[in-house]
Parts: sequence; C-alpha cells; structure tokens
Amino acid sequence: MENKALKTHLNFGLLAGVVLVALFIVYYVFGLFSRSEVGFIPALVLIGFIIAAQISHAKALKGDITYGNLWAMGFKTTAVATCIFVLFLIIFILLVPGYKDMMTNLTTQFMVKRGLNQEQVGKALDNYKRTFMATSVGGSLIFYLIVGSIAALIGAAIPKKNPKPNLERL
Repeated sequence: MENKALKTHLNFGLLAGVVLVALFIVYYVFGLFSRSEVGFIPALVLIGFIIAAQISHAKALKGDITYGNLWAMGFKTTAVATCIFVLFLIIFILLVPGYKDMMTNLTTQFMVKRGLNQEQVGKALDNYKRTFMATSVGGSLIFYLIVGSIAALIGAAIPKKNPKPNLERL
C-alpha cells in the first residue's frame, strides 16, 4: 500500500498530462483556441486530477498524512502533468508550423479588435513571431504551475487527515 501511495503523483500527473495533450490537439483540430467559452476546460481538468490524486493518496495512507504533505503531493502531480504538456508543446511547435500561423492570425485579429493601427500591429507581430516559442512554452509553464499550486492548496484541505504522531521526532 505504501508503494502505491508513493506513485500517486506520477500516475495522476501522467494521466493529467495526457488528457491536457489530447485537449490541446482537439482545440487545434477544431480551431477552438479563440473560443473563450472553452478556454477554462484545461485548467478544470488539471484541478480535477490534482484533487483526485490528493484524495487517492490520503486514502492509500488511511489518513496518516498532513496538509503540507498533501499539498506537496498535489504540486508534484502538477509538475508531472506540466512537464508532459510542455514537452509535447515544444515538439508540436517544432513539427507543426501551421500552429504558429494560426496563433499569429488569432493574435492579429485580437489586436485589430483592440483598435491598434497597422504599424502597431506590424511591430507587435514581428516581436510575437520572434518570441513565439518562448512565450508559448513559458506561458503554459507559468499558467499550469499557478493553477496547479492553487488547486493543490484547495485540494489538500479536502481529504480527511489523521496523522499519527512521529515518535522519532520527539
């Protein structure tokens, strides 16, 4: 049982990462990146997996765990899922040039709607194209780590905890 508990973050993190990758592919194939009504779904998926991992972990240890340990386990789940997604994103950007083109078009439309003139749009797009990989990867990394950290904080409060005292520390 203890060994299963030690791998909880890997199992749930791997599964969350795969689901995030699958969602990304669905968003790309169906052009959903500009649809604000579905933009929150990846965050909810990650939150769900983190909380499920924390509940599973606490049950495997029969509640012999602290809030801090559960938060750490939730963050480790976040780290695994984020690493999988970011590695996929890097490979995807390198192998699918149409993605950069699609995102450039969406960014152009957004800037025009905001009222930027042609010169401003041109300068912004030059910078956007030059830093596309770094901003895409960095943005995803920061977004998922922040969402995961918050989910880990909330999720650590959910499972019942009844840690046994550690007599070795006394």
